Amino acid sequence: MAPRSRRAAVTRPGAVLLPLVAALGACGAQPGGVKVYQPPAGSNEVLQGPIAGAPGHSLVVGDLAMPAGAIIPRHRHAGAEFLYVIGGSAVLSREGQPDMTLQAGQGIRIPPGTVHWGHAGPQGMRAVSSWVVVEGHPLREAVSE
Repeated sequence: MAPRSRRAAVTRPGAVLLPLVAALGACGAQPGGVKVYQPPAGSNEVLQGPIAGAPGHSLVVGDLAMPAGAIIPRHRHAGAEFLYVIGGSAVLSREGQPDMTLQAGQGIRIPPGTVHWGHAGPQGMRAVSSWVVVEGHPLREAVSE
């Protein structure tokens, strides 16, 4: 069987996202004193590419590193967001829904167009997030109160 191309891996977002989440999750434990990459604070895009099975859409994966209490302003995405917390915690607020605290090991899918915001918990937050980006739309759109 021929090796799969890089583009083929992007055709199934899970084929890219699951190994990345597993790798970043394993980093938190630091077995045997292995040093772990520490990205700059904020939302760091680490991978992106077209989704062959969904023309006009691409996948962006981010490594989120937020210090304690950092504010995530109100915004929305034209496509779905998938968030998996690998360290610390965060409070997620969504318009018309109760606030939700996400701890390390918990994740959520935020539907397209959902206005959401939040803040990092008292220990800060490290998370992997992936966004389905719709062609012609920005990754995120700020939403005023």
